Amino acid sequence: MPQASVSVSSRVASVFQGVRLDHAGVMHVYQGYAAAGGEARAAAGLNQWISEQANARTSTLAASAPSNQAWTQLASTVTSFTDSWNDYIFYGMDDYRLNDINSGGEWYLFATRTLTSPGYLGCGGSNCGPYIFQRNITMTAGSPVSSLIDHGPSSTITTSSTSYTVGVSLSAGTDVGVGVNASTTQTWDQPSVTTYDQSSGLRAAWQEAFSGPTLNIAPPPATASGSFQSDQAAIFQAPEGTTSFSLFGAGSYAAEKDTFYSCGLFGWATCESSAVQGATVSISLNVRPPAISVSPTSLVLSSGTSGSFGIQATIPGSTQGLTWDITNDQSWLALTSLVGNGSANVVATVLPKTKKGSVAYLNINTSPAYAAPSVERGPIVLKVTVH
Repeated sequence: MPQASVSVSSRVASVFQGVRLDHAGVMHVYQGYAAAGGEARAAAGLNQWISEQANARTSTLAASAPSNQAWTQLASTVTSFTDSWNDYIFYGMDDYRLNDINSGGEWYLFATRTLTSPGYLGCGGSNCGPYIFQRNITMTAGSPVSSLIDHGPSSTITTSSTSYTVGVSLSAGTDVGVGVNASTTQTWDQPSVTTYDQSSGLRAAWQEAFSGPTLNIAPPPATASGSFQSDQAAIFQAPEGTTSFSLFGAGSYAAEKDTFYSCGLFGWATCESSAVQGATVSISLNVRPPAISVSPTSLVLSSGTSGSFGIQATIPGSTQGLTWDITNDQSWLALTSLVGNGSANVVATVLPKTKKGSVAYLNINTSPAYAAPSVERGPIVLKVTVH
């Protein structure tokens, strides 16, 4: 199971957890944390997640999913924290593996969404806040990952509406199947926020700076005082045959409370006293590719008899497994299953009066195709011979 954690200046008082496996076998994990005084808001976050999962609908926090013809989802993980000021941070990550046909490497996409919602009490009189003034988001891949081939956002963003597109360099017919589009786009609004791309090496990183009051009782912008979500993505390339690697993602915020008072010898100036606190939430993944295998890979049967073969199709971390199908079956051969999910035992029966020497070559593949390394160059072929 993906591991989530929180690093804060105040002690974590409560932990809220939830797990769901969807119809495709993808594990969805929620892990929320709360400091003393933030339990009610943290519990509400878990209840919202449970409601969304139960209704099988897309959360308003979810990023646009890439094409499942190009990418196989491995997991979906959410973590959150509510501090003693009732400031809330939500950090979610969806990870995918490219359904690639290129023997030169393997590609993994990680899409994150980061939301903060401070416990803002207003800005007037002598007090203002708390409000968010800075956020940092990072994704770091471990060995043997060789490169960060794409990420978004990929520049400094000062506009109020923005987007990213990643995966454009992954070509149909070379990296993915013919006619398959591996790119994915996400858009969002961020008025009064400047995003700085700080990515380098095997680390995708962004800093977000919010406009806020400075010696000024004017309210901070809505992105700093209310709910604000932004989206990030990174595509890492690993060497062909990579069996696992680590991925560490983190989101953090810094919040501020201001107190204004008269100062100077005759009280002619306004001074500010500020208190700052923040938190970092993180997700650690042990990333492994899906796998499909067939045993045995040949059957020799007589007319009117049966034999069986086993299919193992797994998504690491999921008990439901990977979707598969069988094609190129023959009219004289009856199979108990042509589609399935996860492990299965398939019985093949040769119909009576089938001619000796008849041969069937069954193609066993993931669905969509190319979703596991063992079928990167094509389906697994099982030969059935009638003797």
